[in-house]
Amino acid sequence: MGCLAHLVNTKNPLYDLGSLVKKMIEKQLQNILQLRKTYQSELYIVGGTLRDLILGRQYSDFDFSVKGASILAKQYAHATKSALVPLDTTPGRETFRVVIKKDLYFDFSELQGNSIEVDLSRRDFSINALAISLPDFIKGTEKYIDPHNGQKDILNKVIRVLPGSAFSKDPLRMLRAFRFMSILEFKIESSTLKKIKTLHSKINRVSPERIRNELYILLSNKKASPSIQAMEGSGLLESIFPELYKNEKAHSCIKILSHVEKLLSDPKQVGGKPLPEIKKLLSEKPQLVRLGSMLYPLTQKSSIKKNTNKKSNRKTITSKILTKLRASNADIDFVGAMISCSHFVPSIHLTGTDSSASRIRIYQLIHLNEQGLIPGLFLYLANRSIMLKEKEWQADPSAMTVIEILNFYFRTYLPAKRKNPLLNGNDLQRELKIKPNSIIKTILYKVEESRVIGIINTRPEAIQLAKKIILEKKDVH
Repeated sequence: MGCLAHLVNTKNPLYDLGSLVKKMIEKQLQNILQLRKTYQSELYIVGGTLRDLILGRQYSDFDFSVKGASILAKQYAHATKSALVPLDTTPGRETFRVVIKKDLYFDFSELQGNSIEVDLSRRDFSINALAISLPDFIKGTEKYIDPHNGQKDILNKVIRVLPGSAFSKDPLRMLRAFRFMSILEFKIESSTLKKIKTLHSKINRVSPERIRNELYILLSNKKASPSIQAMEGSGLLESIFPELYKNEKAHSCIKILSHVEKLLSDPKQVGGKPLPEIKKLLSEKPQLVRLGSMLYPLTQKSSIKKNTNKKSNRKTITSKILTKLRASNADIDFVGAMISCSHFVPSIHLTGTDSSASRIRIYQLIHLNEQGLIPGLFLYLANRSIMLKEKEWQADPSAMTVIEILNFYFRTYLPAKRKNPLLNGNDLQRELKIKPNSIIKTILYKVEESRVIGIINTRPEAIQLAKKIILEKKDVH
């Protein structure tokens, strides 16, 4: 029965292979098995699929290793009328994904070497170096092929690199070790960690896109900070983000990330309403929220202009780092808005949130940084030497400022923005005889700002304000 016998025999249906197959994908697997028989090649389920199954984790993909993977994948995609996505077209390493539906897909990879044992020896970690033949899997048997004691490491929650030159052949595997540490809540065993400490600089041989993708997966986890802390101790964090060390910000970055994660784990402490909407906004880009928190110490308040925008955000050191990682402009803008928002908040706090001037500042804060507003406010609260206890939130000036901003955003800003504007550019050209120029943009902004904060409410009031702005411009010139 092997070391998994006690798990498989539990009442948890996730450990019942036969039951799982019957409920989820028996038909699809049987179809694959029939296709495989046409050219007599052994077909194995491998790697992460088995690891997650043993752990009782949810998964939506099946990894197959087989000779002639591209042929089988194409045949299966055609037979099931499913989408076929090439993941790797390198000769001898072909990998194709067949997407059955949104939450179910199969990856077919070319078997490496002349046996499944050779194939498994070329993988990254023991926990991913398991295989089982498809017929045995369908039957619900436990005939695992496990030459590197992966089952034992899974049960002991240990990440162990395979013997040989796994890290040298693909240095990204070093970062992947910390990704598994974060997602699985495993520990990296000492000899593996020692190898990373020796080889961490080799990560720079890896393409920025691959590093970014691994980082994004790692940082999507709710508790990424322990893995980032471990990366710092291994030297890998410095190799990926040398800027944190040039400015001696590594310690601060980890501390702020940890604080942000504590706030994200219980956002109701902040007192913002509506809480469901806040949670939704915080969960949309978790990897960017955490990455922005890490990079926050690199951006000084003095570098954030009074009226910042996308162009100025893209000139910061944070933007340069993200560009180096080949992040999209949308990701760069999100992180920039988040950090800018965090630096903007103190200007509101200093004047008090009840004044007209502060409401204008709140409007500017939201208008300029809306996409990063909510995480930016949490980042602002997290940027302290100590974390507040739950009972201290309501008495803390900074927390109260954030609550006021949140209340303004949900109760005033959003309802107002859903209404049609009081004026548009055509109105200004027609009624005030203004020719198209930059002043139109200025007028429309001030009119909208005044409407949202409650200074004006009607179209005639908007026109009067427009006339006033025009006169002030003339006086200046």
